Amino acid sequence: MEDFPEKSVILIEEETGLAKSIYAQYIAAGAASAGKHVFYVTARDAENIRSQMTRLRILPATGFHIEEMHGTDPDALLDLLISHSKGDLVIVDQFSFYFLDTPLAGFRDAISRLIAVAKTGRIFLLLIDRGILPQRHEVLLQAMADGVIQITTVTEGDKVKRYLNIPKMQGAQLLEKMLPFTITDEGFLIDTRERHG
Repeated sequence: MEDFPEKSVILIEEETGLAKSIYAQYIAAGAASAGKHVFYVTARDAENIRSQMTRLRILPATGFHIEEMHGTDPDALLDLLISHSKGDLVIVDQFSFYFLDTPLAGFRDAISRLIAVAKTGRIFLLLIDRGILPQRHEVLLQAMADGVIQITTVTEGDKVKRYLNIPKMQGAQLLEKMLPFTITDEGFLIDTRERHG
């Protein structure tokens, strides 16, 4: 989390799958262990997330709150995020789920409200599956966010490889390559070794 710009909205996107959620859970665990308050909003079952984090040995003892939100009302989500969440780090798992039927102008206003709240001292991580929202919504979200992290899955023969790509991060020098990563019992491991032909 120390690599994220302060007071920011960061988009974490993936074609489909749970790698973005696991990545966000590792970020949440690191922030909570550093004394930050983490507020995790999800359309998934909170107990499943706690179980997953327990299996990965990253469930924080303190500073971590999960809130289930199964309705799809974007105004209810914004009210929860803006008025009721007290986290230094606020994660919305499946952000796109709540804005499926929102017109572009309403979506822009919602993102603007989150950006205004972030400027008061919070970091928002918005997790989306690419292709769920209309393309103009996704492009607008990428443009308005302070940072974009993309998780890409590539099939090579009978192997699946996952990569992190960071095309945008306010205040950071961007990498010129995608970073391979794995998720194992040892954690979310990013391979930063240089390979020479």
